[in-house]
Amino acid sequence: MQAGPAPQRTREGDKMTDVIERDEVGVKLADHGLCTAYQLQNELTHIGPRECASLPKPWNLPSRLLQSPVSMAASFNGQPRRLGVRHPLLAQHPFVQQIEGALGFQLEPCGIPNRSGIRCDYGQWHHAVDLVSAGHWRDLIETRNLTSADHIAGAVAYGLDYSNHESSRKGHITTAEARTIMAAIEADEPADAMALLRIFAAPVLSNQGESKKGWPINTRFDADRNARAWGRIIGIERGWFDYDRSGHLQWAESGRVRYAAGDAPSYTETSGQAAFAF
Repeated sequence: MQAGPAPQRTREGDKMTDVIERDEVGVKLADHGLCTAYQLQNELTHIGPRECASLPKPWNLPSRLLQSPVSMAASFNGQPRRLGVRHPLLAQHPFVQQIEGALGFQLEPCGIPNRSGIRCDYGQWHHAVDLVSAGHWRDLIETRNLTSADHIAGAVAYGLDYSNHESSRKGHITTAEARTIMAAIEADEPADAMALLRIFAAPVLSNQGESKKGWPINTRFDADRNARAWGRIIGIERGWFDYDRSGHLQWAESGRVRYAAGDAPSYTETSGQAAFAF
């Protein structure tokens, strides 16, 4: 791919003047309406169609990965402008094919690194969490090859932690839906529920502003995403966790009592009755 050399400097008296060569790739993109002049100035950005709703499924799904399937890096240090597909399976995306038709060459298949050579693209995570948040968890299962099982499990935990504030429903997904997603990625339910309880830090009352207090759920840093998801599924089903008025998942009183009981074979419920741990 050729996009012209980097800017050269010439001296005219005491004044420096930039001689900027024509960016042929950038000009073609702009002429075909495939990106904006502002995007051409960015060091590294993502571009996509201006309107996605009319595209055929799955390209019309509310996923940032699908809405901006191409990464683009400006020319730098003598290197031409580069464009790449953010995931190899996006090569069939109508926007990718439109760009390749306009430029006359295929885009790089695995995205574009930054100027330090580091690839840091959150597109696969965005695909999972965007579809869960938008209520498209079935579409996530159907398009799971665009992301990873690890990202999907993380999105399940996110979908249980938070709620859509425009709806009275608690959680972006239910525990039954979460179980269906975990089954699709073959993440089996752990047999030891007590081990799941241990991935969470001890419940601590927290000030949350404007005289509001709550019991936020904090997960230990070394817990993997499967454990994080299953811990929330089982915690909700067993009454350890509940949603506050704002739709955020937090420790319920019964969960705090159970956590304090630790490995004891039985404990005293908040009602004063004795109960077996599991």
